[in-house]
Amino acid sequence: MNRRHGPIGRLGPDLFENRLEEAEVELLTILPDVVNEAMEMNSPYVSRLFPPTYPFEPDSQKDFDSMVGDSLIERHRGLLSGFTSTLKQKQLNHNDLATWVGAINDIRLVLGSALEVYEGMDDLDESDPRYQDFMIYNYLSWLQGSILDFLSEQFSD
Repeated sequence: MNRRHGPIGRLGPDLFENRLEEAEVELLTILPDVVNEAMEMNSPYVSRLFPPTYPFEPDSQKDFDSMVGDSLIERHRGLLSGFTSTLKQKQLNHNDLATWVGAINDIRLVLGSALEVYEGMDDLDESDPRYQDFMIYNYLSWLQGSILDFLSEQFSD
């Protein structure tokens, strides 16, 4: 990757530069669709997007899900849609970056669940059929961390 100092740069007080390369944008454009499909199919991999509020009270959890479940799904879909719609923009604002962090987190949670990622996990061998997806997961972790580090530097100024 041939970029100066990370995927995001500062253009002004409230304006930021999107430094993602074309191949990165292509990949990142596809991933929200995978998460949306998983939500539509009620895949077990999306369970980390909707952790139980009442884990020991099934009736209360069922009531909670019926009251707010659809709005939570729409919130996640909104993040993913906002992320996709701004990926090709060269200039971003604070709201765009917040959307990116949320969407990348959602994608990581779903992909991490599918890959059964856990803290301290060793890198996979290239012969492992999950290797490519694991590398995408690592890339998303780096991207999210880079954006968060960048934002924390901006707020510390």
